[in-house]
Amino acid sequence: MTKNRVRSLFFMICALFICLSAHAQKYRYQVNGLVQDAITGEGMPVKLYLMTADSIVIDSVSTEAEQDPESGKAIYTGEYSFPGVIEKGHYIVHAVSEGYQDAYMNCELKSKREFYIPVRTIYMYKVHKLKEVTVKATKLKMVIKKDTIVYNADAFNLPEGSMLETLVARLPGAKLTKDGQIYVNGKYVESLLVNGNNFFSGNPMMALENLPAYTVSKIKVFNKAGQKSQMMGQDMGDKVYTMDVRLKKEYATGYMGNFEAGAGTQHRYMTRAFLMKFSDKERIGTYFNMNNLNDNQRARLDGEWSPQDVSDGLTTTKTAGLSYMRPLSTPISWFQSDVTWEHTNDNLVTKTNTQTFLPDGDSYRKAVSNMRNSSTSWQTTNLLILQEDAYYVTSNLAASYKKKTGWGLDNQRDSVHNSLLSRLMESQSNDVKHYGFTFDNSVGWKVLMSDMFGVTGQVYYTRDLNRSLLSSDLQYPTAALPADKRVRYLNTPNQNLKLTAGLHYIWNYRDRSVIPEYKYIYNFNKTNNLLYRLDRIGAGPYSLDNLPPSTALMIAGALDGNNTYEYRERRHEHLFNLSYSSLKSLLFGAEFRVGVPVRLLHASLNYERMGMQHISRQRTFFEPMLSLEKQGQWSVRMGMSSDFPEMTLLTTYRDDSNPLYVREGNSKLRDIHKYYVTGNVTFRGQHQQSISLSASYNQTDNAVAYGLQYDKTTSVSHILPVSVNGNWHINGSFNFTRALDKNNRLTIDNNFAAEYRHSVDMAQTLGSTGNERSIVGNVILDNTLKLNYRANDNAEVALHGSVKYYSITSKRTGFEAIHAGDYNVGLNTTLALPWHFQLVTDITVFMRRGYQQAEMNTSDWLWNAQLTRSFFNNHLLAKLQAFDILHQLRSTSYAVNEQGRMETWHNSIPRYVMFSLAWKFNVNPKKK
Repeated sequence: MTKNRVRSLFFMICALFICLSAHAQKYRYQVNGLVQDAITGEGMPVKLYLMTADSIVIDSVSTEAEQDPESGKAIYTGEYSFPGVIEKGHYIVHAVSEGYQDAYMNCELKSKREFYIPVRTIYMYKVHKLKEVTVKATKLKMVIKKDTIVYNADAFNLPEGSMLETLVARLPGAKLTKDGQIYVNGKYVESLLVNGNNFFSGNPMMALENLPAYTVSKIKVFNKAGQKSQMMGQDMGDKVYTMDVRLKKEYATGYMGNFEAGAGTQHRYMTRAFLMKFSDKERIGTYFNMNNLNDNQRARLDGEWSPQDVSDGLTTTKTAGLSYMRPLSTPISWFQSDVTWEHTNDNLVTKTNTQTFLPDGDSYRKAVSNMRNSSTSWQTTNLLILQEDAYYVTSNLAASYKKKTGWGLDNQRDSVHNSLLSRLMESQSNDVKHYGFTFDNSVGWKVLMSDMFGVTGQVYYTRDLNRSLLSSDLQYPTAALPADKRVRYLNTPNQNLKLTAGLHYIWNYRDRSVIPEYKYIYNFNKTNNLLYRLDRIGAGPYSLDNLPPSTALMIAGALDGNNTYEYRERRHEHLFNLSYSSLKSLLFGAEFRVGVPVRLLHASLNYERMGMQHISRQRTFFEPMLSLEKQGQWSVRMGMSSDFPEMTLLTTYRDDSNPLYVREGNSKLRDIHKYYVTGNVTFRGQHQQSISLSASYNQTDNAVAYGLQYDKTTSVSHILPVSVNGNWHINGSFNFTRALDKNNRLTIDNNFAAEYRHSVDMAQTLGSTGNERSIVGNVILDNTLKLNYRANDNAEVALHGSVKYYSITSKRTGFEAIHAGDYNVGLNTTLALPWHFQLVTDITVFMRRGYQQAEMNTSDWLWNAQLTRSFFNNHLLAKLQAFDILHQLRSTSYAVNEQGRMETWHNSIPRYVMFSLAWKFNVNPKKK
């Protein structure tokens, strides 16, 4: 499809939907708001009265509630809506609930261009403690309303001493990756909050690894309105998919702490501490964690992972953090300051088998490396949020520092048709320092009663100092090719500065908005790449700590002029955008949004490498987007984007600093264009049923492919970037969650994903004429199934399994189709035993089939277990853990693209048994 056709189709669709926008003749303005418990943040039963400015009651309603079909209980959301008013003016909402102080909130209809009258959230404060009533009923794991899911933490049998990550991993429809990314029904969770606020600057890993699961009452997953939407009282397109972790009442105020220390076999150890003070005036939290366990508690006991999820190598980690948060004039205004520190030591052993697809016979490489790294980093983030009726302000000031050192050995062998071509042995060391600074600011004002004017700005600066020392010895089996021995010292300082400024105006007419916007972005990148061949001035030995100064190296003739360069890149972007939205179009009553941004891009590069080169490009890109969404039911999005290829690739150069890789530039690279279409639909039903389907199509025109020309005599790869077409991929997913019995004890959770990638690259062998297009089709089928039976609070059993299948095919001559798969099935059990013991165990078999190397086609049994007992009224927990009891854990990964495939093995943590003690406490303020 050509760009002109895409643009024509896009404008036709836009015109259709604009014509279909609803036009109401007589308009009544609803009065909408939310009532919450001031401590827990939960919805509650409240009677509300709408009054005029002189306290005359106009109408009365109660907060909305839904009756759960299984338990019959009323579930209060805290939401309310008065039918509506007609006249402009001031109004008062009066909230009344037994056991709580009466609350009042003012609101105003300022203009008849407004969509409805938004009321700020009303927080209810208790006047006295009500008599507690114990109610026994079936514990529901989740309740679904529209696009909101509320999980009940007490309905999950968790291993004692679990952190938040264990609870999140067990939520129906949820997936937690090893790096802390959370997905719910296939949708990425962009923000993780605790009691409605950021936790350590919104870093999810801080909350997942340090917040005890026993403190959690409910977890709410929903689309949270952004600052623009909150101020304007309607959806302004800034919703964020959010997970809000709500703490139990006893932990929402006062002090709480959790300390744990343990030691085990194989020199394993761990210690961690978590302290937090909560009040309505401030929140202070601190944590410390030190261990050499490589992994988290969720992975050891849930079974919903694979050996590939285990952190590579052996890692010792020390982390600490301090957080302070203080609410300001309103509950949605606050100041937060965080400081975090981390130190890690890594020992990573890697074995790889690589197959490179070539037209007349593939090449193969076997490599082994052993690396040791040490890094220390700290980061501070300071966030100010001001949200008032007439304006909002967001300011973020952050700074970071990181120092990393490393050293290691590499050994690799290249071959073709079982004939050895070369052998390379390397030793290396490196020293990296990183400095970072960021300041973000955005301000919005409400103008003309129903409109908004906003200004944004950002300053982003980084500085990197990178030094590395590499000694290499390249040997050939034939005497015709001499050995190549080098000692290379590389010094690559880098600086990057990014400045952003923008403004926008939002014109509202009830449920429709028109938004003109302008943004300017300036980017400056300064990089030096100084390469010295120390083997030219002596055999050494050398180290990074005792190298001669750069001037002495240059005088001695060590500078490698062919591979030394420096460049200054400047980039100017002017973005002009006009967007339109209608919250209720006539087509299915869906929310319609369209944007027609035009981006003026100018980039220039001054590149010095054996002479000065100046390169510049200037383009005007049209990057439209369109979305149609029915809240909580379905959505469709489409759009396109364009950009330059990396500017340094456009220069004329030849880099042979690595004896086995020769890289060149290509001034004929074309502009890159990307197109996407995505859609999803969700069905809700009884018995906690949720069905989600999604699909997407992505296409890249003029993608940059690194054309490969391989010399089968010397094993040298010549790499040239080229622009290719034909790269696209399509994927889809199906997520299904449901309780299978009337008591909601047996649940099923299934996630299926399918993907097809059509990848195009260029490859040839030395001596052939012209690059040959290497077209590879890659099919990935992935399904994960979990059956969970929760008999009661004392027993829970889960059967889990997954299948991931790869099929790689190509019509290229000599290509052998690849069919490989990873499979696993396991059983997880949580049992309460006599004498107050709890047993948690998981046994899973992991199978790999279809891999190139026979040693990677394995069946490994992984068995983990934990036995715990509480003492002193559950304040002290004794824990005995056994990891990899059968001693069969292996860490193997598999990757494939249009150029080849790679199978990788890493060393991993050995099996161990650990005993630990954990102490927890909670101090609540005395009731007045």
